[in-house]
Amino acid sequence: MNIKKILSLSQVLSKNSEMQMPDRTLYKVLALIAALGIMIPCTVIVGFISYVMTEALLEAGSPGGGILFELQILSAFSMVFGILVIFSILFFSSDREHFVTLPIPTHHLMMAKFFYAYFAESVMEFLVLIAVFVGYFLAIGRNLGALQALHPVGIIGSILGVVLIPLVPMIYCAIFSLILMACLSGVKSTGIFYRLSTVFLLIFAALFVYSLRGIGEVNMENYVESLGSGKNSLLQTLNIVFFPVPWLSKAISDSSVLYLLLYIIGNVFLLAVLYLIGKALYQKGLYTAASLGSSKKARIAAKDIKVESQHMASLKKELRVILRTKAFSGNCAYINVLWPVGAFLLFHFTKDKGTIAAFIDMYASGKDRADMILLIVMLSIAFIATALNSLASTAFTREGQHLSLLKFIPVSYETQIRAKFDVCILFTYPMLLLTDIIICVYMKTPVSTCLIFAGMMLMAHIIAIFIGMLLDSVSPYVEWDDEYSALRGNLNTFFNMAIMMVIAFVVAVLGILLYEVIKLPIAVYYIVLAMVLAAVMVRMIMTTPTKIAQNIDNM
Repeated sequence: MNIKKILSLSQVLSKNSEMQMPDRTLYKVLALIAALGIMIPCTVIVGFISYVMTEALLEAGSPGGGILFELQILSAFSMVFGILVIFSILFFSSDREHFVTLPIPTHHLMMAKFFYAYFAESVMEFLVLIAVFVGYFLAIGRNLGALQALHPVGIIGSILGVVLIPLVPMIYCAIFSLILMACLSGVKSTGIFYRLSTVFLLIFAALFVYSLRGIGEVNMENYVESLGSGKNSLLQTLNIVFFPVPWLSKAISDSSVLYLLLYIIGNVFLLAVLYLIGKALYQKGLYTAASLGSSKKARIAAKDIKVESQHMASLKKELRVILRTKAFSGNCAYINVLWPVGAFLLFHFTKDKGTIAAFIDMYASGKDRADMILLIVMLSIAFIATALNSLASTAFTREGQHLSLLKFIPVSYETQIRAKFDVCILFTYPMLLLTDIIICVYMKTPVSTCLIFAGMMLMAHIIAIFIGMLLDSVSPYVEWDDEYSALRGNLNTFFNMAIMMVIAFVVAVLGILLYEVIKLPIAVYYIVLAMVLAAVMVRMIMTTPTKIAQNIDNM
C-alpha cells in the first residue's frame, strides 16, 4: 500500500469537496461567532461530563470505566452516522466516472476516499475527544495526583486516541459498504443499504434499553454503578465490537506500554483488512453503482409528465429532492422529530425531580418570571430548530451544478422562492407546534398561552427561514460531489446557526431587560415581544424575496 500516493490523492479530494470561505468580513465574523457559540460550548460541556463521570467511577473503584464508556459511545455514534456518508463517498460521488478512467488502482482510490471521509467527518469529534481526555485527566489529577494524570504513556495514549478513536467505526462502515455493494449486484436497488443506518441505530437503542435492566430505579447514579461493576451489557457489547478501545483505556488508566502497542496494532490490523477487502471488492462495487444509477434514471424517464400549477410543481420538486435523497431526508426533514421527542423524554423523566420539577412548580405558583423564561425558551427552540435542519440554508445549495436552471426555466423567481420557503414550513413548523403542545401539557399552561406560543414561534420560524435562504443565495455551495458534502461542506449552514444563536441570545437579553429592568407587566411584555417579532417578520416578507431574486440573477 503506497501511503504517500493515497494521502496525496486524499488531499486532492478534500480540496475539491469543501466550500471555500468567502473573502468577506461578515463571514469571518460569523465563523468566529459559530466557533465561540457552538464548538467551544459543546466541548466544554463534554469535558465537564467526562470529569463528573470519571470522579463517580473513581469512587466506584473503576478509574478507567468512565473514559472507556465515553469512547465506546462515541465509537457507536460514529458508526451509526458514518455508514451512509462512507457509502455515498465511496460509490455515488460525482467524481466517480472521472477517477476510474485515470491510471490509479481502484483500491488506492478507495483508500484515498476513505481517508478523506474519515478526516472530514471527524473534525468535530476530534474536539469532543480532546474535551473527554481533558476532563478525565483533570479528575484523575484532583483525586490521584498530578504524577498519575501526567504520566507520559497516558498523555501519548490520549493523543493517539483523539486521532484514532473515530478510525475503527469508519473502517467498519467502509467494510460494510464494500461487502454489501458487492452483494447488491443482482438487486438493482440501494434501498436495503440506506436502511442499514436505521438498523444500526435501532440495535444501539435496543442495547441501551437492555442495559437498563437490573439496575433498579433508572437514574444516573445506578447506571454509573453498573458501569463501574463491569456488568453493563451495552458496554460489554461495545467492548467486543470496538475491541481496540479497551486496550487504549487500559493503556491510559494503567500507564501500560503493552496495551498502548496492542491498541496501535489493532488499528493497523483493521486498516490492513479494509485495504485487502477493498482490493478484492471495490471494482465490483463501482460497476454495481454505475448500473444502479442507470436503472434509476430509466425509471424516472419512464414516468408520465403531469401538467399542474407552477407553484405546486416547484413544491413537489423540492419535496422529491429532500425525501428521495437519504442525506437530505435524514438531516433536513426527519431531524425535526428530535424536538418533540426530546421535549417528551425530558419532561417525562424529570418532571418530578431536579431543575425541571422546580421550574414546573415555579410556573404553577404563578411567578411571572417563569412565564418570561418559558417564552424565551420557546422562541429559542424555533430559531435554533430552523437553523439546525439546514433546510433554508441549503435552499440553493441543494440545486448543485444545476443551479443555473433557476434562471432559465419558465417559472418566476418568486414562485421558486415561495416553493423553497413552503417546504421549510412543511417539514419544520408541525414539529415545532407538537413541541409547543408537549411542553404546554407538562407545564399545564392555559390553551390561550399555548396558542400565543404557537403564533410567536411561527413568526420566529419565518424570520429564521428568510435569513437562511438569503444567506445561501448570497454564496451557494454548488461544486459538491455528493449530498453529504452539500450539507457537511456548506459553510452557510454553520453561519446560519451562528446567526440564530445570536438572535436567540438577543431575544433573551431583550426579554430580561423588558421584564427585569423596565419592569413591564407580563401581559405587556408578551405584547411588546410579539410586536417586535411581527415587525421584523413583515419587513422580511416584504424585502427578502426581492433580495434573494437579485442574488439569483447574480449567480
